[in-house]
Amino acid sequence: MEKKTIEAVIKAFPAKQQRSEQTHEKLLQSGLDLLRDGVFDDISIAQIAARAGCAVGSFYLRFRNKEAFFKFLIESISETLEADLHANLTPESIKELNLAQTVRHCVDHYVETNRQYESIIRAAVQYSINDSDDWQPVRDNGLKLHDHYIELILSKSRKSNQEEVRQQLIVGLQIISGHLVNSITHPINRLPLHDPNLSYWLYEVVMHCLKVKPPVPAMSQQKKGHLRTASPVKKAITKRSK
Repeated sequence: MEKKTIEAVIKAFPAKQQRSEQTHEKLLQSGLDLLRDGVFDDISIAQIAARAGCAVGSFYLRFRNKEAFFKFLIESISETLEADLHANLTPESIKELNLAQTVRHCVDHYVETNRQYESIIRAAVQYSINDSDDWQPVRDNGLKLHDHYIELILSKSRKSNQEEVRQQLIVGLQIISGHLVNSITHPINRLPLHDPNLSYWLYEVVMHCLKVKPPVPAMSQQKKGHLRTASPVKKAITKRSK
């Protein structure tokens, strides 16, 4: 092969790679758009490809099937979320906020993230009915967000027992996560996902958890059994002493 031909081929690679990346992005956006309008099970590969403006063959060059494409959607979202956290939700960005304002800021971010990706969360719940592994990537994303929020909020807490505050925050975030997932997967009348007051009420839930001292761990069954068997003996001793 002549030198000029080799150089032409080498120069063509970046353009080809760029087109491939653009096709990936178009397929991703196509999947997200179609999910907003319907149920993932009802969406065909032909629809995804047509919406992205590419051939079905281009889809199969990149993904084995629709399930592999769904995993690609979640992985892409995970990368986007992580980049967003490190760019926009940093210790520097909350430097001027107090504890309550930081909690509200984090809850607002969490609610908006769930609103943005409600179609993916709904699809993951539907898929997890058949295979629980399909829910795990979404759960992992949620835990990443929780950990990030907790570290930001802990930096504003003046309590000496930071581990207690951490446990309070975990409980609060788990409660509001349950409400958000429920509001995505089921039509609810009270505080649905797009209710303008939702963030305020979920913020109040987390603040309430921060003000409540964690309960003492329940007594183990072994100790309970020991106390039950000890009680009659104690009564017998008391009788003899009288």
